[in-house]
Amino acid sequence: MPLIPRFPCFLQGLLVIQLTAAVKKLHPYPCEELENTTCQGPTEWQMTVLKTGLGLLMVGAAGIRPCNLAFGADQFNPNTESGKKGISSFFTWYYFTFTLAQMISLTIIVYIQSNVSWAVGLGIPAALMLLSSVIFFMGAKMYVKVKPSGSPITSIVQVIVVATKKRKLKLAEYLYPSLFNYVPAKTMNSKLPYTYQFR
Repeated sequence: MPLIPRFPCFLQGLLVIQLTAAVKKLHPYPCEELENTTCQGPTEWQMTVLKTGLGLLMVGAAGIRPCNLAFGADQFNPNTESGKKGISSFFTWYYFTFTLAQMISLTIIVYIQSNVSWAVGLGIPAALMLLSSVIFFMGAKMYVKVKPSGSPITSIVQVIVVATKKRKLKLAEYLYPSLFNYVPAKTMNSKLPYTYQFR
């Protein structure tokens, strides 16, 4: 499960970026502090530290964001009535807290970064991520962990091969019954509306 090992990577990225703002030697001097009028850019070492932080942040986010919803939904059994209600409740609360967090980060955190200090403004998300990581790992033994099956590379290659083989096929005039009417027996999916948009 890629979600669990990515938490520390994401947190490390946040901490490194926060340190670039907090430690004076890790960011260029402001132009006002320089005697001459020419501003100096960051040194190679400062850029390396910043890029390392951004790289860790990207790797961590790439492992956390796509897995959040799937991991949360795995905690409920979709075959029971309480499981279906739990999944619905989970998605509602997930998007509510996600939107609330974005509103706070785009207003309060940006205000703190602009008017108080970049170090404090970057330290708040790092501290909150540390807190969420601690809470997440405290409950790690209770989580339902669905083992991944199959290979994503195989699926990608299959799509490319089939698309290449069928690239010259002509579409039938009326595709609705054959393509969009099939719903497997044990699925929560509904029928897709027919459209020519992606033909």
